[in-house]
Amino acid sequence: MHHIIGTAGHVDHGKTALIEALTGINADRLPEEKKRGMTIDLGFAYFENDDGIKIGVIDVPGHERFIRNMVAGAWSLSFAMIVVAADDGWMPQTEDHARVIEAMGIEEVVCVLTKSDLVDAMGIKAMELETRKNLRRIFDKDVEVISVSSFTGLGIDTLRSHVIETLSGVQPDKRALSDSAYIHIDRAFTVKGAGTVITGSLAGGELSKSDELTILPAGIKTRVRGIQSYHKDIETAQPLSRVACNLHGIKKEEISRGFIAARNIKDFWTSREFIIRWEPLKVGTECIRNHIEIELACGTGHYTGKIHFLNAEGYARIVFTEDVSASWLQPCLFIRHGGHRILGKGHFIWGEKADHIFRRKMGELLVKYPVPGSIKTHSSFSIMLNGWVEFKKDSERKGLEVFCGHQNIKIRFTQNCAIREDYFQDFIARLFSQASKPGGLSKSEFASLLNIPEEIKELLAKELLDKKPVVMIDQLFISEEQLDSEAVLTPFGKKILCMMNDRNNRGLQFRELKFPGARKELRNLIRMGKVLSLEEDIFYSRETFDRLAVLVLQGHSRGDLFSIPEAKDRTGLTRRYMIPVLNKMEEKGMVKRVGDKRMVL
Repeated sequence: MHHIIGTAGHVDHGKTALIEALTGINADRLPEEKKRGMTIDLGFAYFENDDGIKIGVIDVPGHERFIRNMVAGAWSLSFAMIVVAADDGWMPQTEDHARVIEAMGIEEVVCVLTKSDLVDAMGIKAMELETRKNLRRIFDKDVEVISVSSFTGLGIDTLRSHVIETLSGVQPDKRALSDSAYIHIDRAFTVKGAGTVITGSLAGGELSKSDELTILPAGIKTRVRGIQSYHKDIETAQPLSRVACNLHGIKKEEISRGFIAARNIKDFWTSREFIIRWEPLKVGTECIRNHIEIELACGTGHYTGKIHFLNAEGYARIVFTEDVSASWLQPCLFIRHGGHRILGKGHFIWGEKADHIFRRKMGELLVKYPVPGSIKTHSSFSIMLNGWVEFKKDSERKGLEVFCGHQNIKIRFTQNCAIREDYFQDFIARLFSQASKPGGLSKSEFASLLNIPEEIKELLAKELLDKKPVVMIDQLFISEEQLDSEAVLTPFGKKILCMMNDRNNRGLQFRELKFPGARKELRNLIRMGKVLSLEEDIFYSRETFDRLAVLVLQGHSRGDLFSIPEAKDRTGLTRRYMIPVLNKMEEKGMVKRVGDKRMVL
């Protein structure tokens, strides 16, 4: 199993030297870093465990000005080493970095006291006590403290063994946002002769050569040409490992740090507005206030937006200045806009359309069912908020069953969806009401009436036809009583039928109806099967049409031919009406045109 670990801590506390002692690799890759003697951007190294499996190591900058780069390296860590120089002690940036580690949900933590060769035994002991106290305050648990010297090698083997032993018990990628492969991109560059390359930590699932990826939030589709992991060409990369992917058909300029390369885009929202659960991290004069401009860091990116509190305490809407891609319960940090102070932490809980009415409804739900807390899965939140949910991944179904079981909520499942029973019955009542109105409910109207997945619509249609006195005729849901009863007709509907039946076999033309709403009344009568629409805007009551058909066919046998003049003589109709009647009879399979005559079928 692959893992990525990383450093955190104050500037010049020996993080890069510690990584070099652990791995033999100097992670400072930029000339400016080597010149200044400090880490500015993310650096990467690795070492192997006892089984020869590589463990990636991320070296993050310690200076407060580069806190955003530190957050970019923290999202993928299975294990964090909080570095404190024994000759300097706990510093403000140590505090900030420790809070980032806690906010990112990284549970496996060790504190490394570096430069222990510069302090005597009493000083080391005092520093351990102070450090343990600070760590318990932040992580609410005891954290192991290991003293090392990167210069002499003291404690390095002990630290390496502790890391390997701890990682052996860590569950695989339990903080993954998706079951399929994705990469929060931290670098994009061009290799001569190969094209665009991205680097990042792979999470969620395996990634192989020729796999298709979508670059979010841009929505650009690409394909993996080649993969390197820890300087070796490979066919398939495993999570969690550091990877470099050569991409086909995309330019470096189309990609930025913070973008996501994802196998399954359904696992991520892309939007400028999100609902976020947040809580403050700083105590003091700086705080998160309603409607202020703020910076938010998540994944490897950071973004500017405005925060607007919801009517549920601890929840807010963030409106960004650009598109952002994020996933359910993805952790994030709030940073003072234009500064470096960390003001709060949070989790994304919604990235779909949410007007003020919907947000009020969401706020009321969150008061009763906190997220994360009572509700732990996106499917559970969606079904409580909307009444139905379409699964993004198979694991959501089990979580939904557990939640609804605990809350005593009845649900119905389709293959990829679920709907609450109370919503299902409300939908059935609405549909039955529409099908019982004059003219019933067409299938297209049925589809547009409910903004829900097709699977649930099919389940509703089956229930409507099975359990209610409703039938389907010519793509029309209509209550059975409308087919046999005149009682459901409107006064105008009855008037139109009377006009048709009083015309001595002649059809009624639409222009003869001089009252408002005539077209709608005709449509309803046609749907109910009481009126037939012929060509040239001519209409017949079914009763009249059936009588004319009997007159035309009377005395004829299957295969007999008759002419239009013969049909006119039998019905008394002029050619103006006779031709449309015969064409409707042909449409219904009663006759067939043979030259100028009709054959009885």
